[in-house]
Amino acid sequence: MSRLFEEHADLLNMFTKFKELKTKEEQATSEELAEHATKVMETMDESIRSLDEIDVFFQFLHETGAIHTRIPGFTSDLFWKIEKPFLKAVSDTLGDRYTENVEGIYKITIKFVIETLVEGFERGLQNKNHVGNKGVNSTCNSNVNGANTTTTTQNGDTSCNSTSRSNDAS
Repeated sequence: MSRLFEEHADLLNMFTKFKELKTKEEQATSEELAEHATKVMETMDESIRSLDEIDVFFQFLHETGAIHTRIPGFTSDLFWKIEKPFLKAVSDTLGDRYTENVEGIYKITIKFVIETLVEGFERGLQNKNHVGNKGVNSTCNSNVNGANTTTTTQNGDTSCNSTSRSNDAS
């Protein structure tokens, strides 16, 4: 996934902690950048795994999209920059198993994921634009793979708090 930042170095400048990574060598050896790239891939993986629970899928990606409204200069079209690096990562991972049919499936899937992120981002912007409406609060709860997530929106600010939940039936 580091290919995303190699091909779109301008994205690094949006993140305060990555602005100083000017050379490819600095980018390649940055643990923070590697962690962020892993987080991006985990988000993609989590979204695809949650497709069988479509409400969870939408909530997870809408929240993720909305969180990106906090990044100065970030626009929804930037989500599309992950499409090619994601497909390349899938191709590299699957090797010979990456057939035309599999490619078609992943192209449709990544398009759906990105469109949903964009929706979440745009909703997040709408919430931010209603900052003047004092007392506008909403709380969302979800359960993603055994973790309860509460998202509270207050005057356009989205925050996510996760707590683990044990499903012991002893």
